[in-house]
Amino acid sequence: MSYKTLAAINVGSGEVSMKIYEISRKTGIREIDYVRYYIELGSDTYTKGYIEYDLVRELCDVLERFSMKMEEYKVEDYLALGSSALIEASNCELIVDQIRVRTGLEVGTIDNAQQRFLLLKSVARGMENFEQLIRDGTAIVDMGSGSLQITIYDDGKLIYTQNLKLGSLRIREILADLEGQTDNFVNVMEDYIGNYIDTFSRLFMHGRKVRHIIAVGEEMESIVKIIGSDGRKSFMERPAFDAVCDSVLAAGEEELSAKFSIPYELATVLKPAIIVYRKIIEISGAEKIWAAGCDLCDGMIVDYAEKQEEIEPAHYFADDIVSYARTIAKRYDSNKEHTGNVEKTALAIFDGIKKRAGLDPRDRMLLQMACILHDCGKYVNMLGGTDYSCDIVRATEFVGLSEQEKRIVADTIKYNAWKSVPKLSELKAPLKRMNYIRMLKLAAILRLANGMDRSHKQKIRKVTTTFKEKELIIRADTIYDITLEQSTIENKSHFFEEIYGFKPVLRMKRR
Repeated sequence: MSYKTLAAINVGSGEVSMKIYEISRKTGIREIDYVRYYIELGSDTYTKGYIEYDLVRELCDVLERFSMKMEEYKVEDYLALGSSALIEASNCELIVDQIRVRTGLEVGTIDNAQQRFLLLKSVARGMENFEQLIRDGTAIVDMGSGSLQITIYDDGKLIYTQNLKLGSLRIREILADLEGQTDNFVNVMEDYIGNYIDTFSRLFMHGRKVRHIIAVGEEMESIVKIIGSDGRKSFMERPAFDAVCDSVLAAGEEELSAKFSIPYELATVLKPAIIVYRKIIEISGAEKIWAAGCDLCDGMIVDYAEKQEEIEPAHYFADDIVSYARTIAKRYDSNKEHTGNVEKTALAIFDGIKKRAGLDPRDRMLLQMACILHDCGKYVNMLGGTDYSCDIVRATEFVGLSEQEKRIVADTIKYNAWKSVPKLSELKAPLKRMNYIRMLKLAAILRLANGMDRSHKQKIRKVTTTFKEKELIIRADTIYDITLEQSTIENKSHFFEEIYGFKPVLRMKRR
């Protein structure tokens, strides 16, 4: 049987870990070794803004040993990523270079949305009942050392997701100086954490209840597995969780470590994690807390195996990204009928020209998002609504989109309103040249589709496309007078023709 041996390394805020896997088309993914080393890089980053060189030296020593372990297993390839403690450190680039020089390992950095996306992939792959849980209503609470991500699913759809600076190690370090100034440090942590969670509830929950919480992160998984179920189940009921909260919060770190047989380093961040989860359970009304049993290393390998077509996706997250775009559009009271018509028309044009234009399914999804979100800026101000729509997209975190892809969506919206093709240097946020070209192609299609509902009355219900020499013939199925739409298309056709090399011509097909 043919298989690959791969390694995944996570340079985390509280530890550095490596998992080694075997991957094959027949058996899928199998973990064969797991090594970890506690090193609190976040202690420096979250208090000083940079990582001291002594810690960097210790980190390099650990990674050198990881590299030797990979040689033992004859690892064919590896993936290595740094999380928030490394990314937020002011000397991040110097540290990455030092790791490369000392160990030969290339450590990449990804933004929060990409990191959480990888973790979601690992949850969907690792939990057999994932699809059922998200249909029932679930909050996926991904608590790391540096930050907290709350992602809400209901009826199988992603409703919203939000990142909060409430990582367990970050909380401990930020509040450390206050511990000696009070007799009840737990109350101080509850006040600090409660402010964030109450604001999240007010802005995003709107009284919504969920039945399940899926806990991603070692702190809560330890509670679920050890306390709630004696290690026999992967979940605990809410009463069991409530019963243990007070005893955990009243105990010292050494007592927690001995009582629950967990590393002391983990015991030091258990209390802020317990407080965060208790608050989330209160605002959500969750009945069960599930331990996901996976981490970023698992997510890296799942993503790799899917891209190499070694395994089938356990869940199609592209649908979640589009679903969340609809949630954002609704929040800003977008004209649903107009954006829906533009979306339908734009995708019909896309499907008609994709082969000739060199477009792929990922481009289609980005275009779909731009159609859904292009009108939301009018909620802020009808004057300059397109610019505000662009700003809303840039400010929103879309789990599953890279930062470059988010910029493509934002600029597709922005430049669909321009009369001429913008230069790469004119873009507000830099795009790679290939992504700049992708954006222009999508903007040209959105510009056409938007113009075909210029009256916002959805006069054109269906379009078909054919090519005739140097023209793209767009036949519109309508019973209405579309003089305004035809005039708009004629005025906007130059932009499309400059991008694609063929001129769009709108023809009426009366019913």
